[in-house]
Amino acid sequence: MAVDPYAEFRADEPPKDEAFAKLDELVKKLTQAEQDVVTAEAALKLAQKQLRQLDEFDIPEYMDELGLKEFTNKAGIKIEAKSTVYASIGNRKVQAFAWLIKHKHSALIKRNVVVAFNTTEGKNAEALLAEMKERNLGAGAKQEMKVEAASLTAWARRQLKEGQEVPADIFGVYEKRSTKITLPSE
Repeated sequence: MAVDPYAEFRADEPPKDEAFAKLDELVKKLTQAEQDVVTAEAALKLAQKQLRQLDEFDIPEYMDELGLKEFTNKAGIKIEAKSTVYASIGNRKVQAFAWLIKHKHSALIKRNVVVAFNTTEGKNAEALLAEMKERNLGAGAKQEMKVEAASLTAWARRQLKEGQEVPADIFGVYEKRSTKITLPSE
């Protein structure tokens, strides 16, 4: 008969029926908890959808129908329908950069240079930074070009306010309506 090399690690007695009953109960609780999370997430998504509908569409549109930009009700609650312009490049990076360069807005494009060092190479990193600064070089470094979303949005708002061209198809320009509610100070 073969010797069991794992015998010393095995329990002397198999678990009793009560242990399996408790395990079954814990598994039932886990499955119920998982279902509760799914139900709560669905309820949250619905509540967020309703909130967005009221905030961005129903109230601003109704205030437009009434010819109001803002209103203070009898309880002192101030309601404002606001419009905010946003812009984003998304996956149109090549077209956006080309347009910005062509139209003399290339200052919006930022170049980031990144060189990865592990924690034991601190002296090498400092030496490279010093050499790059001394020689005005970025050789061997990873370069990334991007336009910060906040900068792009601010630029687009200024351009539109000044009556300048901002191609919506390249810069994803859109106007978001929203409702601002200010409670009376007590």
